Amino acid sequence: MPTVGVVIPVYRCAPFVRVCLESVVAQTHPVDQIVLVDDCGGDESVAVATAVLTEHGREFTLVTQPRNGGLGRARNSGLAALTTDLVWFLDSDDWVDAEFVEVLHDALEAAGAEFAVTRTRRVDPEGRLLQVDEAPIPGPIVTGVEYARELVTGRAKGYACTKLFRRNALGDRPWAEDQAYEDIATSLRVALSSDKVAMVNAPLYHYLYREGSISTALSPATFDLFTVEAEICELIEDVGLTAQWSLDYTGFRYREVLTSIAYLAMREQHATGRRSPLAREAITRVRRTIDLRDIPVLFRGRHYREVVFCVGVKYAPALYSEILRWR
Repeated sequence: MPTVGVVIPVYRCAPFVRVCLESVVAQTHPVDQIVLVDDCGGDESVAVATAVLTEHGREFTLVTQPRNGGLGRARNSGLAALTTDLVWFLDSDDWVDAEFVEVLHDALEAAGAEFAVTRTRRVDPEGRLLQVDEAPIPGPIVTGVEYARELVTGRAKGYACTKLFRRNALGDRPWAEDQAYEDIATSLRVALSSDKVAMVNAPLYHYLYREGSISTALSPATFDLFTVEAEICELIEDVGLTAQWSLDYTGFRYREVLTSIAYLAMREQHATGRRSPLAREAITRVRRTIDLRDIPVLFRGRHYREVVFCVGVKYAPALYSEILRWR
């Protein structure tokens, strides 16, 4: 039976890390190796994490980063310390159902796939369900290219933590370092290089949605989405799918990159009552990037919300922002 290891970067998660780790030790399929990565948060998170595992009598490896380097670098450092056949990455403020590893392991082995993936329950700090992030799966087994297209269309998500990987599918340092949104391009790259992906319809992963996270607050790291866009474009070009996926890619560009940046900037303005220099820069860059020649492409791809965004932000950003305020 292939062995399973988990990498858990630990960074400023003291209120949440106990629930996270107790979901690991409660797995119905054994987790053979646990690697904690101290990402230098400067609080008691690592002490809490090590205490929880010690209470449960679980051995673990602690990797200490020389400085805070972000999720990508922490995951890569933890991966280097793993010796298992299968690899799981888990964020320290999230948790999983007790059957997570068992179900993904069985799906992976039955399909002979390079990785298995589940869907995601997005929850608030009280654990209440907000939404399931991904669409229902197209089937229990898909090709890597088919799953890659699910990622580009937004039906699937590139989250690192909802997947169980074969170690040899990842390479040595798969996650982008020193940038935010480090998992999107990596998930697409691994999918495009995989023969099969096993898909689980049940949402077994619980993603904690909280204010102040990288996905909810405007920061300089928000602009890393432009880097992600360039990486996705290059990956699609490298496999010769640019023309075939043009409608889907244009939808991805507006939905995941331009809309995300603009919404974070507008939401910050709504919350503070003023437009900060960073928000002003974000809106300016988005408006400069919008190309009205994309409108027919968006129409053909049935990306109607993105058409409204394109026209509204290009010609009437203040009005669009006010409409967004009341949505």
